[in-house]
Amino acid sequence: MRKKASSIPPAKRAADKAKIPLYQREFYSWLYESPRLTKWLDNQKLLNMLTFGFSSKMLQSCAGELKTSSNVLQMGGTFGDQIGVAASKIGIFGHYDLLDVSMVQLRHQRNKYCYLYPFMRFINGDASNPIDKQYDAVICYMLLHEVPSESREKIINNALHCLKPDGKAIFIEYNNAFIWHPLRWFVKLFNRLYQPFAEKMWHNEIKNYVHNPSEYNWRKITFFGKMYQKVVVTKKDSLY
Repeated sequence: MRKKASSIPPAKRAADKAKIPLYQREFYSWLYESPRLTKWLDNQKLLNMLTFGFSSKMLQSCAGELKTSSNVLQMGGTFGDQIGVAASKIGIFGHYDLLDVSMVQLRHQRNKYCYLYPFMRFINGDASNPIDKQYDAVICYMLLHEVPSESREKIINNALHCLKPDGKAIFIEYNNAFIWHPLRWFVKLFNRLYQPFAEKMWHNEIKNYVHNPSEYNWRKITFFGKMYQKVVVTKKDSLY
């Protein structure tokens, strides 16, 4: 029996395909448009090895900011266990929207999670475009360093604008590591070669991209000798 068009998950609808930005086609198509490489890199043990175990600590820290049964948006798919850990925290009475501009990544995540977490929805779209729905929490996990400054500003402000009054945005990103960090110069060289926008995260705080930062409460912690950061943003209570 053929499925009706409305029953097909968003990640399978050809009409829903978002246009992949030029910067992603130029610098990241070798990674995110390769199903074989995606499958190989989607390994939490590998991520832990590359980050000396801090990958698991960061994803647990991110999930710790979520409330059970909440309505959550994640901007961009991730490798490893991050999405699964967050989805487990939300639980079966919550709702989890995963937004990604790459159909390859969405199909991979859908195949990985759709049966385990039927409350997840896989949406093909660009996080730099306005979002017309409100959420209890928005996750932006290791996405900002992959986009140019103009897109980074749009993504951050979109994440904040689609929060409910008591909602929070959770950003996990690179940070300016201590000068003595043993991996600092290796990461710097890798970024120069393969991630041309990442080094900007070292020298500019996430709040500096926000149009009205004084309207929010900001909380930041760092991991692994300041190599990574978690920034949690909540709206201030209105005086009126």
